[in-house]
Amino acid sequence: MACKKYMKISVFIMAVFFILADISYATVSSSKNYKLHTSVADGGGASGASTSYTAQNSVGSPLGTSPAVGTNYKIYGGMLATTNAIPDVSIVSYNDGTLIMDDTPTLAWSYNDKDADKQIYYQVQVSKDNFATFTVDSGLVVSNSESFTSPILPTDEAGVSYRWRVRVSDGFDYSGWKVATYGFRLTTTEMEVPIVWAKVSSIGEDIPAKLWQACGTPYMYWEYPVTGADITGYSYSWGSIPNDEIDTAAVSYQTPDGLLSDGTRVFNLKAQNTAGNWSEVANFEIWIDRAEPVIGSYSPTNGAIISTDTPTISISVLDEASGVDPDGIVMKINKSGMRASYDEKAKSVVYIPSTPLSEGDNVLSLEVSDIVGNKTSLVVWSFVVDTRAATGTIIINNQDAVTNTVYVNLTLSAEDVTTGVKSMAISNDGVFDTESWEAFNTRKDNWTLPAITGTRKVYVKFKDDAGNESQIFSDTIELIIIAPDTIITSGPSLVTISTDCLFTFKSSTSGCVFRWKFDDEEWSDWSNETSARKEGLPEGNHYFKVQSAKDVNNNEEIDLDEIDPVPEERTWTVGKQGSVILEKLKKRPFRFWKKE
Repeated sequence: MACKKYMKISVFIMAVFFILADISYATVSSSKNYKLHTSVADGGGASGASTSYTAQNSVGSPLGTSPAVGTNYKIYGGMLATTNAIPDVSIVSYNDGTLIMDDTPTLAWSYNDKDADKQIYYQVQVSKDNFATFTVDSGLVVSNSESFTSPILPTDEAGVSYRWRVRVSDGFDYSGWKVATYGFRLTTTEMEVPIVWAKVSSIGEDIPAKLWQACGTPYMYWEYPVTGADITGYSYSWGSIPNDEIDTAAVSYQTPDGLLSDGTRVFNLKAQNTAGNWSEVANFEIWIDRAEPVIGSYSPTNGAIISTDTPTISISVLDEASGVDPDGIVMKINKSGMRASYDEKAKSVVYIPSTPLSEGDNVLSLEVSDIVGNKTSLVVWSFVVDTRAATGTIIINNQDAVTNTVYVNLTLSAEDVTTGVKSMAISNDGVFDTESWEAFNTRKDNWTLPAITGTRKVYVKFKDDAGNESQIFSDTIELIIIAPDTIITSGPSLVTISTDCLFTFKSSTSGCVFRWKFDDEEWSDWSNETSARKEGLPEGNHYFKVQSAKDVNNNEEIDLDEIDPVPEERTWTVGKQGSVILEKLKKRPFRFWKKE
């Protein structure tokens, strides 16, 4: 548009406007100096000119003068009338499309005016739809500031693209809008957490989180849940918090072989956006179990011999990861399948036969799987069932009818049809309360009978390798005791003041020897002496014992059955005054010999 905008008028001005072909002419008459604005438009257009002037589209009265307004003019009085230069404005911030997090950005511009007129007004508008609507409109602000801090702008994580524009005025004219062509993108400082998954391979099956599985090299992949968000890259780590360094810009990671051991493993991942912000850490927990269960000790042990045909069979089985699968236990006894159970508390496979096992060898086999399906190698062992006791016999002195000695020889025999005879116990009374078990032997020499004349019986029972005890077997023999009897012929009074004593004694048969003892002394050696003396006894109660014997079998030794089994005994008291007298001990009311 061709337009004559300004003219300087001095002393006297007469203005007459002729509008022809978009050209305005003005004639102004005044005795003052004027700064004259004539233009096609005045409402903030790009040129800042207007063909009609009203109070509504005037930017104000400079220098405090009142305008003269007509149909096609507006005249401001002034000290010096001159043409007005339109101010210039330039964008100096937020015009490179940068992603920012400040939701109250300070928008800045630069102001320039050739007339050196100061900035009187400015107006800023912010829009996210190319100024079809305005997110922010400052309105006309009376200020010479060259910046404007926006109120809070709407944000989302993907980033909102904003453009902004500004116009300024020197009080006479607007600069026209200056647009920040590229503007800025506004994002929030808070980021969403990435979503992570896992597969056994890039094209394999999915791996569920927090469930036991056997893949130790998972293929991890993920996505960022915000569409359009600018993500620079990701940082990841197995088992620890990822550092603030980008490991990849891709959205997948193949775990190398050998990196992960069995157990609970956690993959951690975080994302960084173009603003440099890191998201919170996302994680994916994987439970890895590639190891088979471990079979430990078992009962009955391999090669064991047991005495029951319904034993409790227990095998220690441990799986520290997924655990033993109760339905993954395969047990066989003698090739027949058995339904065994798993005791989680005891960590054992347990089976109690409902049908008695066979006598003799029983072969067991076991395989165990864990929850994931890892299976043990086949374990095979055996044990022997023996529920039948041994049978046997006992013979005394080759079945002699009579013996004159308490020492006899025993001949023993025993047999066990399943295993073998392990031990035996021999008794003179058949009670087997204090008798001990000894290794089985077919002969027992010098077994001692009770030193009592009469019919004597010897009992025996056997124990096999399984621990089964047999019934009691026995044999008898007639024992005739020929040992002598001992008699005390003299001794001290029952109460005496003498500290010395003398005892004499004899035997019921000739050719005997004697031994004796005072109080708690040891027995003397065997001797032909028939008297015993003791001197210097202290006051108090005392006793004397004497025992006779005869070497009947002439072996120059005194055997047990040649000794009087009941020693003769006498008690007395030494004291100046009366003392309590102990009652004389009585002999047993029987003799150990009989007359034929």
